[in-house]
Amino acid sequence: MRKLFATRWWIAVVAITAVLVLAGGRAAYAYFTSSGSGTGAASVGSPGMTDWSVTVDTGDSTIGPIYPGSGNDQIVFDVQNDGDGDEQFSTATAAVDEDESGDIEEEASPSPTPVSSCTAGWFTATVTNDPRINTDVSPGGTVQVTVKVTMKSDSVDQDGCEGATPNVTLSVS
Repeated sequence: MRKLFATRWWIAVVAITAVLVLAGGRAAYAYFTSSGSGTGAASVGSPGMTDWSVTVDTGDSTIGPIYPGSGNDQIVFDVQNDGDGDEQFSTATAAVDEDESGDIEEEASPSPTPVSSCTAGWFTATVTNDPRINTDVSPGGTVQVTVKVTMKSDSVDQDGCEGATPNVTLSVS
């Protein structure tokens, strides 16, 4: 009887051990699955209204008399990226400044002065040298844009323009 008890005891010990091992083994392989997400944000700068500064390069400009139907002025503008990051230089347009009546404006202190009887429509301002269109310009970098100014010959008296110096504005983006 003692042998039977010892055998049953060993079977019970083995069985309990097996259950514990299996239970422990399952615990080792048990895990939960889940998912989640989060959102963060990066700050990207945007160009301001003053990221380009445009100034006349007087050393490279050729100011020389223009007459109705002949001659031209070459105005060279320095365009500098004043922004904090690369900016793409994509367009440049030039125009002769005019007042509300269509007369040219010329530089005068403290503000431009209209020149009576000198029509802005008699002048053409054309961008002739724009080598960096669609090019990235680094912060502080400069490109040059050349504008040619001519005066058309018209069938009316254009004496009002004698000695005038029409302002030309270069707009870039």
